[in-house]
Amino acid sequence: MIKETVMNRLIHMVLKKKGTRALDELDRNCETAVDMSRDLLMKILQDNKDTEYGRRYGFADITSVEEYRQKVPFSVYDDYAPYIERMIKNNETDLISVYPAVHYALSSGSVGVPKSIPVSEHTVECYGKYSANMVFGVMDRYCRKTFGRYSPKGRGINPVEVRSMQTENGVPKGTISARSLNTLKKFIPYIFSPPPEIMFTKEHMDLKYLHIRFALADRNLMFMMSAFMTALADMMTYMETNWESLCREIEYGTLKEDANIPDDVRKSLQAKIKPDPKRAAELRCEFAKGFDTPVVPRIWRNMTWIFAIGTGGFSGYTEKMRRYTGDMPILFSVYAASEALVAAAVNVNEEEFVLIPDSGFYEFVPMDSDDVNTTYTIDQLEPGRDYEIIITNLSGFYRYRIKDVVRITGFYKQSPKLKFVYRKNQMISIAGEKTNDEAVSWAVSEFAKEAGCGINDYSVEADTDSQPGRYIIYMEPDRIMPKEKTAEYTRLIEEKLSLANPSFGDKVKNGVLGSTVLHFEQQETYALYRDMMIMRGISGNQLKPVRVIDTPVKKKFFGTLIEK
Repeated sequence: MIKETVMNRLIHMVLKKKGTRALDELDRNCETAVDMSRDLLMKILQDNKDTEYGRRYGFADITSVEEYRQKVPFSVYDDYAPYIERMIKNNETDLISVYPAVHYALSSGSVGVPKSIPVSEHTVECYGKYSANMVFGVMDRYCRKTFGRYSPKGRGINPVEVRSMQTENGVPKGTISARSLNTLKKFIPYIFSPPPEIMFTKEHMDLKYLHIRFALADRNLMFMMSAFMTALADMMTYMETNWESLCREIEYGTLKEDANIPDDVRKSLQAKIKPDPKRAAELRCEFAKGFDTPVVPRIWRNMTWIFAIGTGGFSGYTEKMRRYTGDMPILFSVYAASEALVAAAVNVNEEEFVLIPDSGFYEFVPMDSDDVNTTYTIDQLEPGRDYEIIITNLSGFYRYRIKDVVRITGFYKQSPKLKFVYRKNQMISIAGEKTNDEAVSWAVSEFAKEAGCGINDYSVEADTDSQPGRYIIYMEPDRIMPKEKTAEYTRLIEEKLSLANPSFGDKVKNGVLGSTVLHFEQQETYALYRDMMIMRGISGNQLKPVRVIDTPVKKKFFGTLIEK
């Protein structure tokens, strides 16, 4: 026990130092972000001038950002797919980049078939530095400012799964966060509560159960960490629903008999646990008081902070977590795509991110302009305006459209601060009304306030089979809604959508769009969907909220689980 405590403090000391160095480096880079951005672009072009893609677009002759805009077109994944296939199947090099692909990130699959995104060593280093490490530097700064000191007292929760996968040519593939954890594998028992057998899984297991089972047994946990807030919220919901059986297992030192755990893993885990009646009694006492007041500070008295992506489409899950954690500080992690780590949070409880100057070259297309081809660089951005972000990364993608729209909120030295607004391909537009997720999110939030309920999650379907086309709204409320008020609730959500997007309201009023349809989903519908996707092989680290019902599978699933 003494050895474990010493190792835990030593590892936290190392992580804190690495995090502080990363934060300091970001601070320095942001002071010269404009020059660094342009210099980085020139280096990328010069390094890759002799690749197939570089020769095709004349990288060797480009000497300015303006020439780059003129000679190199916008791109999407399909432009690189043939090259990537050759890289994986034939082991060809120097096709799109001279920087070797040391990893292939898989896109989430939430909006289609997962894609293989090549990742260079530089990008891996960016993730390790500004995501995995910097969180400890930011939290150290916050704790010193708030409490006068930073004193790690325990491990953390991280409901992650790490599966070892490779491409045909032997290059690791999967999530980049999983790759980072692989490098820390031998230190995992000193950083996180679950044993490595749970985090580094070879096949599907009841991970939600296993993570919370071991987390509850450890009274000294100090932080929660996850790629997305959904995983933490799902785990808390499972805890609230199953706390009695979990306490019984902790009391007697057992594991759930019908849990999906391979025999060899079960045997290994069972050897690591022992009966703990005292801890079980502590938990029962707090759980018995109910969940009307935040339970996390009561069951883990050393719990200090939360680290997860919880803005934009995940904001509903952040609100859900607040029910369990109260005003516990949250660091909203990073703003990232499979193609690049774009920006990072540098302050606690702020829903905005600082663009990372050395992670790539970025251009921005104003959403309020009719000119869809002219881009702006970081020194030309205006706070308050929305832009589509265009990425040139260090892994072989040039002027790449990730179809994200961000809002510039200000500047951190020379680097822009931004927040995610919506995905362009997740916009609903039947008759040119262009309803984005920001509008739907606001409407759902306002609906919840007036209806007197919480909304666990929501989705929208563009029903173009009906004449005229109409919106179908799916919501999972936190309680059963009275059926006699369905018509009232439908009018309410349509009213809120009309306020959020006047174009939608005008088209409904004029009969261009049909009347909105509202369906309430059964409890845990969205959690069940995520579980189903995980069972189909999609990493839980990559699952994003289902905002648009745009496939037959989604339509059938959510249509089947409507509250009758």
